[in-house]
Amino acid sequence: MAEAGHLRLAEPSLSDASCRTYFRKLASGVAVVTACGDSGWAGTTVSTLTSVSLSPPIVLCCVAGGSRTVAAVRHAGRFAVHLLAEDQSYLADRFSRPPSDGSRFEDLGHGVRLIRGAPTIAGTLAVGWCDLHAVEEVGDHVVVYGRLAAVCVGDTHPLLWHERSYHLLRGRRTTPLGIRS
Repeated sequence: MAEAGHLRLAEPSLSDASCRTYFRKLASGVAVVTACGDSGWAGTTVSTLTSVSLSPPIVLCCVAGGSRTVAAVRHAGRFAVHLLAEDQSYLADRFSRPPSDGSRFEDLGHGVRLIRGAPTIAGTLAVGWCDLHAVEEVGDHVVVYGRLAAVCVGDTHPLLWHERSYHLLRGRRTTPLGIRS
């Protein structure tokens, strides 16, 4: 017997609406990607970020095609990926403004400085500085692969994105040995 909220098998279908609904079910961390392009600093919010390889250490993020941030990443050949902390939805909102809005870095309330060639926002959960490994256009997005050159990691919970809204990670943690904390 299926539990409430669980999938009941029916005839599968595919439409734009069903794809959007399916994608909304993915839960992901929220990150801001920044780079320094020929027209200045650029940054955008991404919810598609994943590790690809440990040796060498490579991550990928998906950015909307035609993005000013992709142009900056291509120009600079490097970028920073900021993992946002649970109390930083305002940063995610700020960096998801329309691309014509040049105020993403203005009056941020956080220290921002150029580190390893990329604008770096102080106070996020973690930052990974990447050298551009590859760029691939896929559908209406660009997949940007970065080889991690350095990281700085804090100690708090991440901001999560699910069902078109932000969520907090709560509940018990399990250590690798299976001991609950």
